Amino acid sequence: MFLSDLEKGTSIFIDANIFIYHFSKESRFNQACSNFLEHIEAGLISGFTSISIVQEVIHGTMIIEAVGLLPGIKPKDIVKYLKRNSDAVKKLVNHQSIPSKIASFNLEIISPGIEAMVRSQQMKKRYGFLSNDALTLQIMEDLNIKNLASNDTDFEKIDFITLYRPSE
Repeated sequence: MFLSDLEKGTSIFIDANIFIYHFSKESRFNQACSNFLEHIEAGLISGFTSISIVQEVIHGTMIIEAVGLLPGIKPKDIVKYLKRNSDAVKKLVNHQSIPSKIASFNLEIISPGIEAMVRSQQMKKRYGFLSNDALTLQIMEDLNIKNLASNDTDFEKIDFITLYRPSE
């Protein structure tokens, strides 16, 4: 299903890639994700995400920014380069506004406790997911949210959610 298929009044959890596409103007999914987030901002759809997702978005947009500003560095080497060159990190500024921009979208940002993280370990065992995706599933289960906005096809195998992806 596509983000554009969501009906008014729907509750949905938002994965990091949706925000990253929105903030990446050159992304082929930018328009679909921006339209989706506008519906949340207008209160037509109830949006949820987590503080760990916000952190992923900050990191991802920082890396995208670095790739653009450091053309001589291969994208696969950017993180290693930034760890060794703190002055380069200090020059990256666009990603710093991401938390306040996400906070302005009229959505609920969940801060899971350690108990949710402990329970999410079972999601890893059940579905073979990595830590952040397992935590997303656990939060969704805890809040009884059945819809997920993501372009991560790994979530297609989860029987208790409906995945909504961006379209071009």
